[in-house]
Amino acid sequence: MISDQPGAMNRIEALFIEHHGWLRTRLRRSVGDVFAADDVASETFTQLLSSPPSQDVREPRALLTTISRRIVYELWRRRDLEEACLQALAHRSADDHAISPEDQLQLLQALRAMDQALAGLSSRECAAFLLYKLDGLTYQDIGQQLHITPSVARRYVAKGLLHCYKAAGFAPLK
Repeated sequence: MISDQPGAMNRIEALFIEHHGWLRTRLRRSVGDVFAADDVASETFTQLLSSPPSQDVREPRALLTTISRRIVYELWRRRDLEEACLQALAHRSADDHAISPEDQLQLLQALRAMDQALAGLSSRECAAFLLYKLDGLTYQDIGQQLHITPSVARRYVAKGLLHCYKAAGFAPLK
């Protein structure tokens, strides 16, 4: 970690002093929210601190832009996921009874945990897993919907299950 070396800390501190204001201004334009921009800028430098030590950075703004862009994409993805969940809840509550804010929060937290557990899967692997677990489709049906063979669908579902088990802290069976 960079923070273990005093010279590296001085380089990070210099980067922070020189480029933090620039990064925050740039992020305000892309995120549209001063507070979210501050959070992303802080997370950018936190990730830089926890990254492996590197020699002098020749293009610090390019490095900071790359790190912050990943964080912003994750933020947008999370917001989209939350909005889709809230819209589904609003649609459902119009048909049934209203869902309490506490239940909404629990659902959002569970959704975030599932999203994080499946983050290492490709979009097709994730789709196959969700079709299997949430929609109850068979491997044959998943294969037809995703234009893959049933054996590939089974492999994708197994990979999704493995990711979920690992995220829950279970060791895979040998």
